[in-house]
Amino acid sequence: MRAIIKRFDYLTQSTRGLLLMATAWDALSVALLGMFSEPMTKIIDLPITLAEADRVGRIIMVYHALAVPFVAAIVYFILDVVPTTEKLSRAIRRTITPGYMLTGIGALTFAYVGRSWVFHVTFLIGMALVFYAGVLLTVGLWPWRHPNTDPAYAHIGSLSLERTAFFIVAAATLVSVLIGAGVGMFFGNGFEAVLAEDIVRQERNLGELAVIAHLHILLALIDVAIFLLVVRKFDLKGLLHKIAMPLTILGTVVMSGGCWSVILWEEIAHTIIYAGSSLVLLGALLMTISGIAQLVKNRSNEPGNRRLHAIRTLLSKPLQFGLFFQMIWLQLVMVFPGLYTAVKLDEFRAWPLEAERRILTGHWHILATASAVMMILLVADRLNARGWMRQVLGWGVVLSANLAFTIALFYEFLPPEANRDWTILYLDAGIGIFLIVLALFLVRRLIDLFSNNGRWMEAV
Repeated sequence: MRAIIKRFDYLTQSTRGLLLMATAWDALSVALLGMFSEPMTKIIDLPITLAEADRVGRIIMVYHALAVPFVAAIVYFILDVVPTTEKLSRAIRRTITPGYMLTGIGALTFAYVGRSWVFHVTFLIGMALVFYAGVLLTVGLWPWRHPNTDPAYAHIGSLSLERTAFFIVAAATLVSVLIGAGVGMFFGNGFEAVLAEDIVRQERNLGELAVIAHLHILLALIDVAIFLLVVRKFDLKGLLHKIAMPLTILGTVVMSGGCWSVILWEEIAHTIIYAGSSLVLLGALLMTISGIAQLVKNRSNEPGNRRLHAIRTLLSKPLQFGLFFQMIWLQLVMVFPGLYTAVKLDEFRAWPLEAERRILTGHWHILATASAVMMILLVADRLNARGWMRQVLGWGVVLSANLAFTIALFYEFLPPEANRDWTILYLDAGIGIFLIVLALFLVRRLIDLFSNNGRWMEAV
């Protein structure tokens, strides 16, 4: 019994345990949902009949069941690296952990098991707990709570701009969640569930515009939070930090305002969004340069070819280098294709709707999965993955995921009449390897958890 209590305390009270549990929760959810994918339904005949008329509602529930534990993991990281009071930190963890679990259980059972409103209420209770944890987090991140006058970091007087960026992301997330919750109140009462990519070419009502605003800005804010976590993890500072943080703050405010303005001023909203996201991307680029420079700095004075030393250093640190590589490659597989789509929009509008829909869904799926890649790298490093597992996980995740991202561009942008069947094999291979490597890592951690002298004993 004492051994069980120790492991329970590890999973519910330590940062490493909480991160492991949230990661495993999302991975298990993906594995269960994979049973309903087309390849698996041909192998396993599940005793569940899924009505096509409910498809959109199920997808929305799946989005929330996967996204909320992901956000919880981000919150655990923020509490780990951004100072706040122990009392507040403990309250946030104890609220958001059962919150994401109830959300996932309620969402997936309501979507796939039965339409009992008990399941839906379970989902809503979980979401309410997560929102309350978000309020507590925002209070805990109040910029003036922990002053910083260190000249190496971006600050105004005693105000830390890095902490201010975290605060703004948290506050903007709360507003964005309320927009989605406001729409959700009218489901079944004058408003039907809708996917943004299905209504891209038609007139949209206020509720549909709010859905578009909600989903776009929340994914963007998640990525800004991950970017800030990378900055904090590597303790980046100096001139580039002093430039990047104001850009990130201003960009986040402008981008959020642009997404929210979709509801009322759709005509100009995208211009505002492009301006804000460009500022954030510039800040991320500066921090990527600073981060890679820091990785290779330690060996710059060793005898021999400096360039060779730099390459060896990067290859030996797949978890750290993978974070910055992902930020660079994301420009090629997500940012530039998005800009290209905007420039060529009139031409794409001449394509069949399904072809344009393929571009839109591929675009945000790449961004969401790239976010998951960066979080897995952060989690693995925080869980102190070592030896061959560190190398296999780092390079396996980065290479397989980016193979899928790159091939996905061909799948998206090939003309409607072109043969794209060949891309499916590479997409499945990339995603499959990604999931296998992640499963290997989690099984390894599970075995360690049941070991009396496992690394989990070292966790904090």
